[in-house]
Amino acid sequence: MELTHEEVERYIDQISSGSKILDIGDEVVLFKFPSRYDLMRARRLYDKEYNDSIEEGLLSVDKMKELMKDRNLLTPEDRRKLLSAKSKLEAQKVLLAKTVKVKANQDRIKGIIHKLEDEIRIIEIKERSKFSMTAETKAEEYKILYLCWSSAYNFMTEELLWSEFDLFLNEYRLVFRQNVISEFILFYGGIPTSHIRSIARSNLWRIRYVTSLKTSEPLFGVPASQYTNNMLNLAYWSHYYQNIYEMLPDDQPSENIIEDDEALDAYLNDYYKERKKESVANKDKKKYGKLSAFDKDEVIVTKANELYEDIDYDKPREAQAVKDRNFIKKRTRRTKPSRR
Repeated sequence: MELTHEEVERYIDQISSGSKILDIGDEVVLFKFPSRYDLMRARRLYDKEYNDSIEEGLLSVDKMKELMKDRNLLTPEDRRKLLSAKSKLEAQKVLLAKTVKVKANQDRIKGIIHKLEDEIRIIEIKERSKFSMTAETKAEEYKILYLCWSSAYNFMTEELLWSEFDLFLNEYRLVFRQNVISEFILFYGGIPTSHIRSIARSNLWRIRYVTSLKTSEPLFGVPASQYTNNMLNLAYWSHYYQNIYEMLPDDQPSENIIEDDEALDAYLNDYYKERKKESVANKDKKKYGKLSAFDKDEVIVTKANELYEDIDYDKPREAQAVKDRNFIKKRTRRTKPSRR
């Protein structure tokens, strides 16, 4: 998916600032990515809520998995389908890597891949739905509520929408609060990876990225320790595409493949597997030197070869006895004293 110039610019501003402006109800809300302090405090609240939930009798995820297995809440047939779909998915991705020239074939294979991914998702959702009643889920919900409160600001004043966490929890405008929470979850979850990849290969961003590499200036104007999820994601994919643009011409995929996320991932997966095989083969050559016929599993050596007598053969005892007798006679003749 390719973004427009304006969309790329908007996303770059959002990523670089670590914030997002939204109209929610009658208010203009400014979300700021949580600070390190807020994240640390949220983890402590998570731990406390988790321990309280366990004491109240809620099951942990591991205990829930055991219960599901004992009661067959996910049937053996579902598990078989899940394993089968994952195996087929891997096979189709390998096939996609081999099909880089005919777009019609790529589209057909990608259609099969999407269908298999949907089948896997349906089964996994069936399993994950049971986890909504676990201690981890309750603790995670409380953690998200705290992060949402600490990240939601009034756009005009840049002050917290709710001055205290308790005021946020007891907000009487339930629809408004729920909308704020929903938008924060989307914000905190990060920009979709497909959009991030489109930004990473756009000229508007690549100029900034390459300049940062050459001048050693901070990519987002902050230390790497302060990167948000979006910053980390964009930095990763920027490096990913930079490696592709620096590949040798014979190895570099076409522009059409570079712009197709699935086709590119399949192409590179196959490419690196081939390079790994070549690397292992080269290491073996360096380790053992030039290979000879004796490196094969089976070798036929005739009597004319000088090594014939020194090789241990897999042969019947009778044949070995004849060979040994001949060898003894030969050695005896060699050791006879010479006549004077």
